Amino acid sequence: MDKSTRGFLFISCCFIIGFLILLNFLVFPGENWSIYTAVLLLSPAYFFLADGSKHLRSYSLVTSVLIIAVLALTNYFESPEYAWILFAIPAILAWPIIIFGGKYSAKFGYSFLMSTLLVLCYIGLNIYFEPRFPFSIFTTFAIYWWPLSVALARFPRAFSVIGTIWLTLFFIVTNFVTTDVIWCVYPVFAVLFWPLSMFFARHIFTYSILCTMLVSAFFIVVNWLTTPEIIWAIYPIFAVIWWPLSIYFFVYRRRNVKQKFS
Repeated sequence: MDKSTRGFLFISCCFIIGFLILLNFLVFPGENWSIYTAVLLLSPAYFFLADGSKHLRSYSLVTSVLIIAVLALTNYFESPEYAWILFAIPAILAWPIIIFGGKYSAKFGYSFLMSTLLVLCYIGLNIYFEPRFPFSIFTTFAIYWWPLSVALARFPRAFSVIGTIWLTLFFIVTNFVTTDVIWCVYPVFAVLFWPLSMFFARHIFTYSILCTMLVSAFFIVVNWLTTPEIIWAIYPIFAVIWWPLSIYFFVYRRRNVKQKFS
């Protein structure tokens, strides 16, 4: 982007900021909404003025500070009795942390260290401000996908296994923390298709057998958990069994016959 274009865009941002502030105080004198939009527009203004594409580190830091400032102002004017801005700060700072890390952000050591610091921040906020509900379970689950992805990005099969274990653990813990009703079976059942597909999708007959076994086990468990006095799982299991049978007779067997006589 050349200097003239950047200059035009910077002046345009400044004009919009001025217009919004003027509109706010002339038409809506009792409100302060222009403060939020004006502060946010300083981010693209800085980007065009300093050519943020070439100075991504400073741009990410400045923009993060501006976002925190907007949220802090919103917190102060709208709900000063509760400092919810503290919960947003670690998530916002994750952006400059990744940008400043550069190539190290794609290394397991750096990603794990920074993720652990973010996790500890939310655990501390959870213990101090909201001890009634362990919401840090959700932030921990989300944040640790960063080091997991970095460590296993080149190994998709291993990533599917570890990712499935991580998802399963999350659903089980969330289930037992939030409610007495056992619902984790349903998302765990869906997640198990991820590693199955990664390992056996090319072997269609084996894949159909394993998936049929998984679906059958799912219906049996759901039957046992919900209505153990009525045995209804046999009906969907009977329908699912037609999948591997069809694959065997119409795909697997025909393929072997063609190879034998070709």
